Amino acid sequence: MSSVSSLRRVLLLGSGYTSAPLVEWLTRDGTVSVTVASNIPEQADRVAAPFKNTSTAEVDVTSDASLSSLIPGHNLVISYVPFTLHPLVARQCIAHKVDLVTASYVSPELQELDGPAKEVGVTLLNEIGLDPGIDHMLAMQCIDEVHDKGGKVLSFDLLCGGLPAPECADNPLKYKFSWSPKGVLLGTMHPATYLKDGKLVEVPRGGDILSTAQDVSLFPDLPLEFFPNRDSVKYREVYQIPEASTIVRSTLRYRGFCGIAQGLLRLGLLGDAHVQRLQPDSAPLRWRDLLAILISQSDVRTPDLRSSVLETVGGDQNVLTAIEGLGLLTDAPAPLRGTPIDTLCAHLQERLQYQPGERDAIFMRETFTIQWPNRTKEQRWIDLVEYGNPDGYTAMARCVGLPTAIAARLILDGNVKEKGIVRPTIPSLYNPILRTLRDEGVHLQSGISRLVN
Repeated sequence: MSSVSSLRRVLLLGSGYTSAPLVEWLTRDGTVSVTVASNIPEQADRVAAPFKNTSTAEVDVTSDASLSSLIPGHNLVISYVPFTLHPLVARQCIAHKVDLVTASYVSPELQELDGPAKEVGVTLLNEIGLDPGIDHMLAMQCIDEVHDKGGKVLSFDLLCGGLPAPECADNPLKYKFSWSPKGVLLGTMHPATYLKDGKLVEVPRGGDILSTAQDVSLFPDLPLEFFPNRDSVKYREVYQIPEASTIVRSTLRYRGFCGIAQGLLRLGLLGDAHVQRLQPDSAPLRWRDLLAILISQSDVRTPDLRSSVLETVGGDQNVLTAIEGLGLLTDAPAPLRGTPIDTLCAHLQERLQYQPGERDAIFMRETFTIQWPNRTKEQRWIDLVEYGNPDGYTAMARCVGLPTAIAARLILDGNVKEKGIVRPTIPSLYNPILRTLRDEGVHLQSGISRLVN
């Protein structure tokens, strides 16, 4: 990174769990100041307080006036607000000619701003976290090397999951939440498309991807499973591998997660429609009565609720045991939030938190099948295995916050010339970011094995 004597100003929108490592890294050498802006002032204060050259501000990201009062005077904006709000932020950045960085996928609404951003010379860098982010950079570094040497990438597979460390996966779902569970649960409901041996595979919306889960044993003593993650086909173009006949991006979970999530879906607990009986101002409702209502579709009690639940989840005794272990068949009051999924999320966020002394983990593997000009083939793999520090940052916070911070610094230093919508799939981004991540202790390993035709 080049040294710049004048203080550059970064506006960080959002003060969530990935913010602290980002602020720490950006302010470390004293050449960058960060304004942490949030709609929760006390949270912004907690993020900014430990670090030099920081200040805080209150912001309403849905208000153009609020954004317009903050963006001018900053050299760059980093948006950690929900991805649906990024187009609002991007429009204001374009209006004030200030570059923007996010860790989120490029939505169609954001893509529409590519032209306007290019017209005024603004960079809108996205997908620079973990997944998406580090996955893109590792993939493109390998793919570009293969193409430069005349090779072809015949297949690309990605497996990635943020999970509790194995010793902390001590609940029926084998998952814990450091933020809202809703995104995790909704991720099991999205449709998915991918290429497998030249054939397009489409999995409809509504939880069908859970039934496609497969076991995998990539890392020693880790019983894992995976399911496809949204649209993998578009990465044939993003990664510039038209020769590839297999492209699959998948989510990792501990074995058993998908079966339990299917059970929650069948019970109606992942429904997002408003239910009158679940409105916050309704009379208190026990969890066992809530399940009875969802199963019977009426406000009546089921005589043998346990048997009804077992029948509803397809007779799977393991799922029934998990439902009981999650406290969903008890007399405990349900935290009424209007919809079944929001009510469940409020319960899980309270029940499945990381406790003091516990740590999270990230497991990622990318696998490539490569054919060289002499027709020989090889398989390459790249692993990212990262554990959180119980006394410091989580693995997820580091692996999202650090790439975002490093990319922001590259833009501030004038090392990113591209304008409009940008992903970290170009050498001027992925090479210095991956090098710096290794310097920061992020654990990346790779290997090669020859394949026999």
